[in-house]
Amino acid sequence: MKQLTHFLAVSAIILLSFFCYSSNFYPLLSSDDAIQILMIHNFHLPHDLYFWGQDRYGSLIPLIGQVFYRGFGISPLTSESLTHYLILIAGYFAFAGMFKSKYSQVLLAVVWFFPPFRLVDFLRGNIGLEYSLLAISIFMIQKIQTGRFTDCLVKLHLLLVSITLLFVLSVWVSDLAVVSIFLLLLIQVYFGVGSKNSVLNNPFKWKPGIYYFIAGIILGSAFIVYAKYNADNSPLYINFNDFSTIFESLKLFGNSMLELLLFRSNEPFTSAHLYLAILLTGILFLFRADIRFGENQKKWFLFFVSDIVLIFLVIMVSKWSFMNGVPRRYFTGHYIVFWMAFLFAFEYLAESKIKKTLRLLLMLTVLMAGAGGLLHMKYIWPKSLIPRVEYMREFESLGKIGIIGDYWNSYINSVTNPDNIIATPNDLASVRNREMAFEVMKRDTFYIIRDGWMETFPDSMSQFGTKLYKNGDEFRLGDCFVCRYKK
Repeated sequence: MKQLTHFLAVSAIILLSFFCYSSNFYPLLSSDDAIQILMIHNFHLPHDLYFWGQDRYGSLIPLIGQVFYRGFGISPLTSESLTHYLILIAGYFAFAGMFKSKYSQVLLAVVWFFPPFRLVDFLRGNIGLEYSLLAISIFMIQKIQTGRFTDCLVKLHLLLVSITLLFVLSVWVSDLAVVSIFLLLLIQVYFGVGSKNSVLNNPFKWKPGIYYFIAGIILGSAFIVYAKYNADNSPLYINFNDFSTIFESLKLFGNSMLELLLFRSNEPFTSAHLYLAILLTGILFLFRADIRFGENQKKWFLFFVSDIVLIFLVIMVSKWSFMNGVPRRYFTGHYIVFWMAFLFAFEYLAESKIKKTLRLLLMLTVLMAGAGGLLHMKYIWPKSLIPRVEYMREFESLGKIGIIGDYWNSYINSVTNPDNIIATPNDLASVRNREMAFEVMKRDTFYIIRDGWMETFPDSMSQFGTKLYKNGDEFRLGDCFVCRYKK
């Protein structure tokens, strides 16, 4: 009965998250999200190995999404949603398997699938994919460490091939994965030396691992360089901040945290969640002497804590991070890793009255974040839980058209029917795909969206070297101001 209850609870959390945050249902779906969907519809290798117009964020979703789109004829929109969530679900179960307690597994499900509003990009962006891939690789590493494959070379090599591939995919999806992988391997070696059950004491186990490690570095690096070379923007170098800029990055981060602590960020639920998390961490630190890790648990706890610190330092020294204003999306992984470390420590805290009290406070804390994200969208911004794609479907009534607008009112308009509707940002905005812009200009019917771009519709304008003339009055469609133009 307990097993069934646990299964139903986790399943309900996953399904509810899918119907709130997947692309089909997310109220704040943006043009950045839309690009992943459009890449599924129009996927070309090697040009599309990375997110359009960038040399980072590998196109894992568009690649795997081809199975649903071309294999089963599912729409690009739904293919993206299914692909994205299947990877997140696999990552969750890989991490959840590290806990013995069903209570911890359910808490992790809430943490994983219902982060605070500020960190919901974990479910939308590449950081969530990166940590899902790392979680699966850790799960496989643990399988090897159990020693079950001593007499089965085929299974051992299949696992080693899979781990190597997952590491390469993680780096492709997010360059930051290099740091986590390096740390993971370093900790494996550190805890392996002197351990009776260490893979280092069994040549049968560790020798193949070294070969795969070397092959992974060589072939993985070659693939990443090749992918970046074929990207629209491929500098192939990393810029680091000087000391003064690092200080400025720290200041930006500190100000952001201060705004949260003082309830000035217009995210009251995230602020309350932060205070509860700090309180829980402080209490757990006071009772740290009662935490009884085994060697294996201590290793993973150290990995998660070290990953938080090291990734934070890398973000602070990255010039790209500073140029982007040290955005919140870079820290979505910290949220998950923090709770993995916390739940590990909490699970191995000795049973006592304080632990029973902490269980209630812990549940309140994670539910505060999960419910807070939905309440924020309902009552603060955008003050609606209506899926954004419902507004975009209104453009289907216009037939086979081209759309030009501001970046945030461009690609998003194509997601429900990319065969009939092609959209692009205007020629002064961030055009991610120039070929798509040219395809828009080939259309016989154009519509201009002025939101975020112009105050009024001009009688004529020039876009991508083509003169366009106003052809009718403006009207409201898809929650935007729209007007028809002709060549």
